[in-house]
Amino acid sequence: MKKIITFLSCIILMTGCDMLDINNTPTKKVEEYLNKFQIQDEEVLKELDNVIDKKTKLDEENKKEYRELIKKQYKDMQYKIKEEIQDGDEATVTAEIIVKDFTKIINEAENYKKENIEEFYEEDIYNDNLYKKYLIEKLKEAKDKITYTLEFKVKNESGKWKLEPISEENEDKILGIYNYEQ
Repeated sequence: MKKIITFLSCIILMTGCDMLDINNTPTKKVEEYLNKFQIQDEEVLKELDNVIDKKTKLDEENKKEYRELIKKQYKDMQYKIKEEIQDGDEATVTAEIIVKDFTKIINEAENYKKENIEEFYEEDIYNDNLYKKYLIEKLKEAKDKITYTLEFKVKNESGKWKLEPISEENEDKILGIYNYEQ
């Protein structure tokens, strides 16, 4: 009986150790990263706030609306890992994501603004907040989706795979604002 218990304990320990190794692959690190967007991870939301502060000039009301819009974009994002290429302690993981196409709407809104600039004036002064509010309302109506390909760099440091910081281009693709029309 002791031998059976010892044998089963060994199997459980070995299986448990193998389970830890299963999550230590370049692909798993990228999956963990992309899943954080979908589950609205606290770290991702902090970074979203930083991006909104850095990249946008929104008043507080528009910041709040835009934040909720992007949170929904993150939650609705779909992804599929397409390929993993390892070269020693470095790897490249290629993923395909599907997000709402905000770029199309942003470009259409810019054209609308050029043709109807007077709508964004208040007391004969251009009010960018009026335009941003208009843009956010249009983004809320987004239905078209777009597929982007992203490449993630992953490095093995002391036996643990770690995702390298993503490029600004990949960040824009995840946000759905990558300007593919340039």
